[in-house]
Amino acid sequence: MSLELTILDIGKKSYEDAWKIQKELFERRKKREVCDTLILAEHSPTISFGANEEWNKLHVSKEELEKLGIYFVKSERGGGAAYLGPGQLVGYTIMEIRKFGGVLSFMMGLEETMIKTAHDFGIKIGRYDVMNPTTDKPYRATWYKNGKDIPEVLCTKGIKVALEGGSIYTHHGFALNVNKVEPNYFHFVDPCGFPVNEVKPIYMNEITGKEIELEKLKKILIKNFKHVFFPTSVI
Repeated sequence: MSLELTILDIGKKSYEDAWKIQKELFERRKKREVCDTLILAEHSPTISFGANEEWNKLHVSKEELEKLGIYFVKSERGGGAAYLGPGQLVGYTIMEIRKFGGVLSFMMGLEETMIKTAHDFGIKIGRYDVMNPTTDKPYRATWYKNGKDIPEVLCTKGIKVALEGGSIYTHHGFALNVNKVEPNYFHFVDPCGFPVNEVKPIYMNEITGKEIELEKLKKILIKNFKHVFFPTSVI
């Protein structure tokens, strides 16, 4: 299998429309009709539940979400509740990952991509184990600390895998908080099971004090993604 990567920037799409694109590419990837693909997207406000039921907690009714125009979905990815919305860059990885060493290595690769990208904007984030009080288990992720007792979340991630013919295929991926847009609705859920009053989201522009140019960010993120997963393709 050639180590090729396609970048598909679909811009502003609803979660539902992006999911249709994911599903089609995922099925074609399993048939080896397409190569690995990184989809980049921006979503209208969406509350997404993951496969880990104990990590899914909604603080308002679904009727309230509907009144506010917030899309609610039970997704097929791993992890728990998450908020997606304006000001974020969402990346969906339609890929075969056994060649990268399997699921753990792939997830660490996504973390490394986020660490490199944040560092390129002068933001120091790191990979830490933080105790999840809901599950009483350590949760490995990339966090922004900056001397604070409570870490803040700059990026979330969650994927779904399928085993076929000795290969491991993925969909879904990550959401990077770029420029804060009001209103946002992170407080409507406990992100991946963490009580929202204990672990808060933070955006890149809140840390740097200036608006992040999205197109510049995309180029840097793509460069780092390739450096991590396809180093021979980067000159």
